[in-house]
Order: sequence, then C-alpha cells, then structure tokens
Amino acid sequence: MTTGLWERETFVENLRGIGARAYHDKHPFHVAMNEGGLSPDALRGWVANRFYYQRSIPIKDAAILSNCPVREVRRVWIHRILDHDGNAENEGGIEAWLQLSEACGLSRAELIEDRHLQAGVRFAVDAYVNFARTQPWPIAIASSLTELFAPDLMADRLRAFEKFYSWIDPRGLDYFRRRTSQARRDSDEALAITLEYCNTLGLQREAVRALEFKCDVLWSILDAVHHAYGLKEGRLPSRLRENPGGWETTVPWSDAAQPRLAKGVRLQIDAATGKSVLLFPEGIVELNETAHEILTRCDGRTVRQIVKALTEDYDADPASLATDVRETLADLQRRKLIELT
Repeated sequence: MTTGLWERETFVENLRGIGARAYHDKHPFHVAMNEGGLSPDALRGWVANRFYYQRSIPIKDAAILSNCPVREVRRVWIHRILDHDGNAENEGGIEAWLQLSEACGLSRAELIEDRHLQAGVRFAVDAYVNFARTQPWPIAIASSLTELFAPDLMADRLRAFEKFYSWIDPRGLDYFRRRTSQARRDSDEALAITLEYCNTLGLQREAVRALEFKCDVLWSILDAVHHAYGLKEGRLPSRLRENPGGWETTVPWSDAAQPRLAKGVRLQIDAATGKSVLLFPEGIVELNETAHEILTRCDGRTVRQIVKALTEDYDADPASLATDVRETLADLQRRKLIELT
C-alpha cells in the first residue's frame, strides 16, 4: 500500500525549485544592489527597512518554539534566538545590523525608532511573524528554508558591497560574513526537521507553499523599498511559477477577461505616505504607478478595454503595454489580490 508521499529527493527538489524561481535575489532592486546600481540613499533605505525584518526574526523563532511540543526540535531551534538577540559571548545579528547602519551613515535611533520604515515592509514582516504563530510548527519551520539559498546570496552581497560601495566602513559588513556560515548550518537543520516531520503528502505540499509564502514576504519587502527609493522600473516584478505540487496555478488572461479586486481587497491611497496600496486581511501591498493605473480601470472593463484605455491615455505602444498589463494582472492574481471573471 502506498502512502502517496513524495520521495525524499522529490520533496527536496520541489523545495529548492521555489528558490530557483521565486527567491528575492532576482528582484530588480536586489539585482541593482549587487551590480553597484544603488545610490547611497537607496542603499541606506534598504538597510533601514531590512532592520525591521532582522529584529523580527527572533520573535518569529520564539513563536515556533512556543508551538512545538517536541523537545529535540526545540533544542535544535533555540540557538536562533540568541544568534540574533545575542548574549554575553556573542553580540548577535541585530547588533551587527545596527553596526552596518552606522557604517552606512545612519544612526541607531533612526532604525530603532522606525523613522524610515515603509508601510509595505511593516505589513509583510508582520504577516510572516503571524504566519509563524498560527501555522503548525513544522510548516512554520519549512517557511524558514529560504536559508537554503542564503549562503550564496550572502557571499555575493559581501563581494558587491566591498567592490561597489567602498564608502561603507568595511567593519560594518560583519553581519554578512557571519551569516555565510550560519545560514548553511541553519538551513541544514531546518531541512532535516522538515523532511522528518512533514510526513504526509498534505504536509509536504503545505511546506512548499510555506516556502513560497516566505519568498513572497521577502519579495514584497523589496517591492516596498524599490517603490520608495525611486528605481525606474515600469511594472511590478513578476515571476514564472511552475506547479510541482499539483495545486492551483494562475489562469491565463484572455482579452475578454474582466479582472476585479478579490473579496476583502481594497485599493486606496495610504494617508501617511500618499502612495497607492492594496489593503487585504493579511496585510498591505504598495503599488507602483503602472499597477495603480491598471487597477483603477478594473471596473468591469475587459483586459482589451483596459489596454486600449491606457494606450490612449499615455500614447504608449499597444503591444508593450499589453505585456505590462498581463504581467501585472498575473502577478496580482497569483497573490490572490484580484479575480478573473
């Protein structure tokens, strides 16, 4: 009698496949950072906003521990809190990030008081912490498997900072140096736990979804920073998705399709920032101008009519504009922020 489980190799392949398609190293802001394309202000903005994520990591890990009844797993996992919070022997990752901020010309107070924090970053990170609190602990652990892809990212980031951003005091880069080895250890631990305790096909599929959700969190953080610091990107970045687990995929957009906001999603202007956002029960997504203009026309019009209206309003190339519209709608549909009728 078969259990229907994925083989170990298939499970690992499906997990790693998420990173190959959806990890945030492919985001235009991250690509620009590694190619030396960020201004000092943009780089400082990233450092300041990423701090909100860094200081939330031990809170996320504490939530996982509080839900986990397995002593052996708790003993493996607990060091992660001290890795970030620090102790008498180790200053911790949060302190190292504050030193990075000082090396970039920011004050500690600017980070600790959230003076530069973007709403989209806050909501993405808070959604991740809430996910860890409310999901079964093996699924929450699986969401941390973005660490599988982090060692190479950290090494590339360190090289890029040393090469392109020489104005940063090199002593401030210690966080990246230490995470190169820590991330490899952490990912090995998390993968072993995921493989052992996600022991039904349903849990395996949920683990893959959880990792995809975490990639969406990291991508959304960069969306918000990207939008705030003025990189010239014409549309929301989109990613091609495959379907290793056999669950729902994005429906192709026909010219006759009528996109509309999903139930519970609202389009509005953020009162604090003046930026266009989508509000939904799990959080918020900041929109660039292109996405805003498309969504304001999702009022019963078909995709063909939306493209035609935008072409007339902006005197744009119809073929190029149609591609932008389809990619933006597909990305929003994948996030379950719009529906197709």
